[in-house]
Amino acid sequence: MIRNQSVAATPEEFVRQKLIYKMISELGFPKSLIAVEKGIPPLKRRIDLLCYASLKGDLVPLLIVECKAHFLNEAAERQLLGYNRSIEAPFLCLAAGEGVKTFWRQASGIASVPFLPTYTELLQKIPCS
Repeated sequence: MIRNQSVAATPEEFVRQKLIYKMISELGFPKSLIAVEKGIPPLKRRIDLLCYASLKGDLVPLLIVECKAHFLNEAAERQLLGYNRSIEAPFLCLAAGEGVKTFWRQASGIASVPFLPTYTELLQKIPCS
């Protein structure tokens, strides 16, 4: 659908493809602003999904998504936070077969919801947008 290449049908890939489909068809994420398995050069690692926003003519990171095959845990959260040190996206999301958790920083600390908001909702929550 979005990758234009064949990949192994792993449980993690199933989670990733299901989420990509939902993001585009139900949550209004523009397909052209979603990068799949985006490399992070300083870390020599890849982010499962990196979604961008177009702000004042520039593409900026909006959301990082880490997909896991079966469960969400603190190790997955630490991995995602580590990726974000290089990317600095305002929103982070963990997705697994058991569900989704989206979180972001705000003045009172870390806020989270057990779902992925729409693209428009995330844009409206960008600090200083």
